[in-house]
Amino acid sequence: MSSSLAFDFLSPRCQLFHDYWWRLKESSEQIVPHKSDFNPAAIKPVLPYVLLHDLTIPGKSLLRLVGTAIVDRMGIDATGRDYLDFVSPERRDKAYHHLQTTSSLPCGMRVVIEGRYQSGRVNVSETVGYPLEATGEAPRFMIFVDDIVETMEYQDVSDKQLEYYRVRRRDYIDIGAGIPTVKPSE
Repeated sequence: MSSSLAFDFLSPRCQLFHDYWWRLKESSEQIVPHKSDFNPAAIKPVLPYVLLHDLTIPGKSLLRLVGTAIVDRMGIDATGRDYLDFVSPERRDKAYHHLQTTSSLPCGMRVVIEGRYQSGRVNVSETVGYPLEATGEAPRFMIFVDDIVETMEYQDVSDKQLEYYRVRRRDYIDIGAGIPTVKPSE
């Protein structure tokens, strides 16, 4: 089975990760490959841009892996923290809903996100994510590659603390189990 995406990736890194995940899926002969089958060495060029979300605790999305490029962008290592702490308060429930929906359906998700930092820096990043089965556990992990595709403003290197994320676009990717019935903009 191969992906039938109706859009082109903005980021070559997202495309590389997408291609790897689909090869992993095909070789596993399952809708969702196991987390233990994931080989980081196979996508070495995109590892600095990887985020691994652990959805085993209801209402939380713990970041189990945060790549060095993302750490540099955020100004902190968010490994072990709840991803929702970095989402604007009015969007937290929706953000969690989308993560939980994509992991449980399961399906993939591509999001174009605007992130503003306290310094005034605004980046647009493309993020693509797919589920990974947690062996022996019902909840799945979601693994994403998040790559900057546009820098809109930049004022000061010294303050990188993330101020908010705003979703510009969300697309679901059918991996063989369908896609959510909610509109991507919700």
